[in-house]
Amino acid sequence: MIACDIKNVKDDSVIAKVGDYELRNSDLINVLPTNISEIDSTQLVEKYISNWIINKSLFDKAEINLTELEINEIKNSTNKYYEELIIDKYRSKLLINNYDTIIDYDEIQNYYDSNLGNFLLSNDIVKARYIKLNNKNYNIREIKRRFRRFNSDDKIFFDSISIQISNYFLSDSIWINADLFFRKIPTLTQDEIKRIVKNNLYFVKEDSLDVYLIKVNDKKMMSEISPIDYIQDRLSEILLNKKKIKYLKKIEKELLENE
Repeated sequence: MIACDIKNVKDDSVIAKVGDYELRNSDLINVLPTNISEIDSTQLVEKYISNWIINKSLFDKAEINLTELEINEIKNSTNKYYEELIIDKYRSKLLINNYDTIIDYDEIQNYYDSNLGNFLLSNDIVKARYIKLNNKNYNIREIKRRFRRFNSDDKIFFDSISIQISNYFLSDSIWINADLFFRKIPTLTQDEIKRIVKNNLYFVKEDSLDVYLIKVNDKKMMSEISPIDYIQDRLSEILLNKKKIKYLKKIEKELLENE
């Protein structure tokens, strides 16, 4: 019955009242999502009305029982929060319309060179590749040979036989977290991983079903300085944020000078 009432916008009757507060039929129009059953809509509206009554009753009692000083403190806090929201919204609009978001590589390089001590690695990283294939693969000798050499022709070869490979990571020109890389090869022991990383090894690991081919090309250990290309996105974020702060300070300075 409640669900039917709220669909009739013209009937704007009062459906609940607490003190001077009235909840009308029209107030419930936006409460219900579309495509909801009548049973569900009734339950939802009844819950909304119950919560409304509780909140208004509590608000009435709070106004009676709180001191004027306490209420004014809340009003001041609310006004301050509202002001901060408006200012933040305006700042965001200023940044969208006027803020230069382009960071060129020279800026990144200069900032990196000037702050090397801030960019120490928190974990080992590697440039590496691996493939996993069935140990009965008829082409396994050729695959091993090409994987170890891995020139441009070999990369094309691996593209052509990708259906034969159970799992792989061949982007060995980019730095990757060593833990994430070796997690893909669960058969390796910690001692084997340390040996592979330390010596930039080509390594073959075989179990009852599969063969893993692994090659580490380069590594950087925890607490070493991070390579610039590993943290380039982070450096861009830092520089963008610095530009943002500088721009907003410029706006604030202009406002002070114009007052």
